[in-house]
Amino acid sequence: MRKFAATSTLLLIGLIGGCSEYEVQDFGYVDVFNQNPAEDVDILLVVDNSCSMQTYQTRLGQNFSQFISWFVGANINYQIAVTTTSLTQPNPNCTSAEHARIPAPGQFVDNTVITPSTPDAASVFNTLVNVGTCGSANEMGLEAARLALSEPNLSGANAGFLRPEASLSLIFVSDEEDYSPLPVNEYINGFFDVKGQRDRHIFNASALAIDSDACVSFIERGSRYIDVAQQTSGVLGDLCSDDFESIVTELSLNASRLRDAFFLSSDPDPNNLHVFVEDTEIDCGTGIWWLEYRLDAAGEERTAVVFDWQNLPQPNERVSVRYEEGTWDPATFCTGGAQ
Repeated sequence: MRKFAATSTLLLIGLIGGCSEYEVQDFGYVDVFNQNPAEDVDILLVVDNSCSMQTYQTRLGQNFSQFISWFVGANINYQIAVTTTSLTQPNPNCTSAEHARIPAPGQFVDNTVITPSTPDAASVFNTLVNVGTCGSANEMGLEAARLALSEPNLSGANAGFLRPEASLSLIFVSDEEDYSPLPVNEYINGFFDVKGQRDRHIFNASALAIDSDACVSFIERGSRYIDVAQQTSGVLGDLCSDDFESIVTELSLNASRLRDAFFLSSDPDPNNLHVFVEDTEIDCGTGIWWLEYRLDAAGEERTAVVFDWQNLPQPNERVSVRYEEGTWDPATFCTGGAQ
């Protein structure tokens, strides 16, 4: 993103060409963005397999096509694996056969990694995330992720999953609090260290957890998972939400590093605001984009140009927003567009 006055650029074009048919217009701000998704992404889902999780596992499995569509569209080389929150004594009421399905701490369910070449990937994903409900009631999702991404699993049972050049996304799915032994910040620092300090920006973690009072009373708010998601610029999705498809889409966009929101340097004057994708201006009345107040990676509320998910800028396309500084009202701006 960069800010500059457009007048000097347009005048330079006119001088070079000898004349110009374009009207010179001076914008106080021109913010320029590039839609650059990751080329390679490693995604580890840590799924709660305690006794209350069956419904949520089923919903997650049913939305694989929605989740993976963004990776396919952007031609991303992905790897997806699943482990569970169960590290200690499993549910004693289950059979030995059910206990046998639970992977060793930090290891992948069925020793399986899904890639673009996996046959019938949707069915495989559905099997992996439906990890059953015979796991420990003492859920340790953060510790399970740490074990999956460290030795001996990293060069043993999980060998080949963590690629040096790939972005890394963790997705925690649980309807309970995390009871891992270490402080949250110690886990966060450890996850960043997996990619190294130079490449810590290519890691994030998201939480599909309980963040409301909408669920039954014995289910707990996943405050530790939520903390990790907020501190690593991940997605926070409420497991109890009726709009599960939108949450899955947001998780996919976040993991793929595709962007639907482009934060502006300053609040714009809506009467002097122009949005371009490549060299084509897109009017807000089309419903393709709108203005929205959102939290940025630093947790600050800022104005963003937000694109409809069905009309995202394509990989490697340039988005430029030209505007004057001013104020805008969410209730009245571009009421003909999608809000």
